[in-house]
Amino acid sequence: MVFVTAVGLLAAASCAYYLAVLVVLWRHSRDQSGAPTEPRSRPGITILKPASGVGADFVNLLRSHAVQDYPDFEILVGVGGDDSLARAAVCEVQADFPLARIKLVDCPAPARGCNGKVAALQELARHASKPVWVLSDADIGVPERYLASLSAELQAPNTGMVTCLYRAEPDASLLTRLEASRINTEFPAQVLMAKNLQGLRFGLGSSMALRAETLAGVGGFPALRNVIGDDYHLGARVAAKGLSVRLSALPVSTRLSRGTTWKQSWRRQLRWSRTIRKQRPLGHFSLVVTFAVPWSVLALLAEPGTLWPLAAAAIGLRLLAGHSAARLVRAQNRARSLWLIPAADLCAAAVWLGSLFGNEVWWAGRRLRLGPQGRILS
Repeated sequence: MVFVTAVGLLAAASCAYYLAVLVVLWRHSRDQSGAPTEPRSRPGITILKPASGVGADFVNLLRSHAVQDYPDFEILVGVGGDDSLARAAVCEVQADFPLARIKLVDCPAPARGCNGKVAALQELARHASKPVWVLSDADIGVPERYLASLSAELQAPNTGMVTCLYRAEPDASLLTRLEASRINTEFPAQVLMAKNLQGLRFGLGSSMALRAETLAGVGGFPALRNVIGDDYHLGARVAAKGLSVRLSALPVSTRLSRGTTWKQSWRRQLRWSRTIRKQRPLGHFSLVVTFAVPWSVLALLAEPGTLWPLAAAAIGLRLLAGHSAARLVRAQNRARSLWLIPAADLCAAAVWLGSLFGNEVWWAGRRLRLGPQGRILS
């Protein structure tokens, strides 16, 4: 009886959560319709892009940054000493766009206990010459109006940072389609719910734009060298200064790597979940309400005669909210991908349970041990 009550309450909580998600998604879409699209001025922009362990798609992702409809920008790509694929991609894009300022910067291997991406960003910053900096992960592709949109939104009053939602673009494999389903249909909802509950107090590594002086005022990259989830910490530092972190109306995209194994996918998702657990324990625990499908399945198994309407409502609301979230980030084949949501949610629940135990994560081929607030211990 206790088990039946518990799963019934969790399914009901999921219903309430996804009803709230639908309201939040609608409000966000309405509010973003009036977002600025043309900057009042066009300050120079430096794109800082660490490129560690990139895939074959990196050359096209980098090319999407080079074709920006913006008058004054430079691209700095940080590459490790033995990353020949990234070096070749940079050289190819430099040859395709000889008039663009695209510079390859050698980045030393990170020290023990150090965030490798932040170490690369710190090295890139030494070569930056523009007043506005855009931090962009290696696996991110952007639309042609990306820099113009970020510049316009950064000029809104009291704005310290602009960050972007993103969609995942899978290949034909079931694994990447499952991962993309969860990212596209759930992640935007989580971000917007956090924004509505406590304000946006974090950044998203997909893309973060801020002034160089703002970054310096919150401690710069040295303050982030020894933590994982540097995007979260950077946004929190900006918000702590009384500046707003703005969510861009323009989503970007991430390419899920071809040839990714189930083990690699598990490790990546486990790293994300454990990072959230370390940074925001309450937020991590509250994710329990996002597993509408697992709770509905358990409810049907426990008491099908009385709990089926609740289970059906939870699953229906999850699918509707998922479709709305995917539409917000402009994901392709939204309707045809709905059947993947139940399986993706079951996988996500397994990752969440696994993240409750242990303090180690794998990142860029390194095993890291995490302490409180996501501090890298070793």
